[in-house]
Amino acid sequence: MSGRRLPVAIASSGWVVIGMAVIGLACGIAFGWTELLVVGLVALVVAVVAAGFLVGRSSGRIEIDVLDRRVVAGGAATVAVRVTNDSARRRRAHQAEFLVGGRTELIRLPALAAGESREVLVSVPTVRRGVITLGPVTIVRRDPIGLARRESVRSGTAELYVHPTTVSLPVNTTGLLRDLEGIPTADLTDSDMSFHALRPYVPGDDRRHIHWKSTAKTGTFLVRQFEQTRRSHLIVLQSLSAADYASEEEFELAVSVVASIGVRAVADGTTVSVFAGEGTRRRAEGGARLRVRAPRELLDDLSGIEESAAPRAARLPAVARAVGESAPDASVVFLACGSTVTARQLRAAASHFATGVEVIAVVAEPEAEATLVRIDSLRITRIGYLDDLVRTLTRAVGV
Repeated sequence: MSGRRLPVAIASSGWVVIGMAVIGLACGIAFGWTELLVVGLVALVVAVVAAGFLVGRSSGRIEIDVLDRRVVAGGAATVAVRVTNDSARRRRAHQAEFLVGGRTELIRLPALAAGESREVLVSVPTVRRGVITLGPVTIVRRDPIGLARRESVRSGTAELYVHPTTVSLPVNTTGLLRDLEGIPTADLTDSDMSFHALRPYVPGDDRRHIHWKSTAKTGTFLVRQFEQTRRSHLIVLQSLSAADYASEEEFELAVSVVASIGVRAVADGTTVSVFAGEGTRRRAEGGARLRVRAPRELLDDLSGIEESAAPRAARLPAVARAVGESAPDASVVFLACGSTVTARQLRAAASHFATGVEVIAVVAEPEAEATLVRIDSLRITRIGYLDDLVRTLTRAVGV
């Protein structure tokens, strides 16, 4: 069965009037009851007059223009509902319903002369992060006594992105990242940037790496050997499982942590990958690799992620395992989660990344005292407010 709404909706009082008209006329004629006949006639007249108010066609165009398409949570966006009368006659004022998310706003569309266009400005407050669907605008006709209403959908829809709040991170926190020269690993290679030692020449070696001075002294061909370096690749990941958070406030704080770190990395031109939940697809539902070509794209994607209360939703260690397999070249990893994630689970999550990879867990716990501890190669920072991220990450550089 189709889920479309009928253009004409009859109220319960309208059905009563229709019933009175049918029963009154039928019984009055059948049994000769004058009283019932009068009641039926009066009800019929009322129904016909009410229906007359619903007759007519609304001409013109209605468009939704989001003047502030992207706002930060807690702010307000301004939306313009533009009405154009493209007919040759004057258009009278109409009452309309404007859907804002799941809420209905009543607006009054002004009367317009032929060819005239006017705007009705609507302020849309935003309480929390999200993607709000605006529209459609529906013109509603009603009779004076409220027996029925006629709806006419006259516009399309638009989207409003409510970005998470972010904090500006200091430049020195980027000391956590590998620079282009990389950091040496235990892996040896015949071609890189960090010199390690000399070894005897074997057939197939690149002659450009022969160390001629040592060869002259020993009388044996010696070639340079290098330590393999790792390029900077910042990973930021967050679990979407509701089990990893004690409250919605913790989840929102964790999203702001991911947004703050990700935006700074993108702005700095660092190679960065941001994951929300398990998986590597961009689609946020059930796991996503978010877009990072520009800060705006990342914030748009973060606006749409939601907690998952599903029992099988991947928790932080499982998310880290999936990300570790898909991004083996990580050099620095940030784990964002809530207070229900234990230190043991954080260590399990960190274990899915290669030895030498810097792992920093940011635990969101609103109003908690900011702390920073180190367990083996894992740094765990707990923040109660988003501003704490600046201080704890600055401290983490030297821990």
